[in-house]
Amino acid sequence: MRTIAGVTLLVLLVLAASGAWAEQPEEYVLYGSYEDVPSVGWWPADASGMIGVGGVEFFVIPGNGGGVTLPVRAEIVDARITEILSAGISGPVCVGDVRGQPTIYVAEHRLITIYDVDAANAGACCAHTLAEKWAQSVAAALPQVLPSPYAAQPVEE
Repeated sequence: MRTIAGVTLLVLLVLAASGAWAEQPEEYVLYGSYEDVPSVGWWPADASGMIGVGGVEFFVIPGNGGGVTLPVRAEIVDARITEILSAGISGPVCVGDVRGQPTIYVAEHRLITIYDVDAANAGACCAHTLAEKWAQSVAAALPQVLPSPYAAQPVEE
């Protein structure tokens, strides 16, 4: 009986130790603020990325903004859209202000901050004009992709 217990203990120790050296899964980092995001150089203006859910386009980010690469910006916006949709929020969508830059909000959730370089790369006259355009697009797109449990239900009389 002691031999079985000893072998079992040895096997458990080997399994536990091998887990420590096993390859760890890739870690995804979601940044809470722009101060946390690693700063990088600017990508060319022709590097852009469509933000959307399924086939519904929200807007196109026309490159870097605020010193953050396009892939990182897209990842941040994707996480925020997921949070918004998971909570069943479809509005109101408005433009506010973060550190002097126009920022799109869905209810109290910050979605994206628009920079002057975004406006220049998108051919808009200023960041605020581009923010208003994107906010209208987001307001139109959210109800189309809202999960069905949150979709507007008929009002019972």
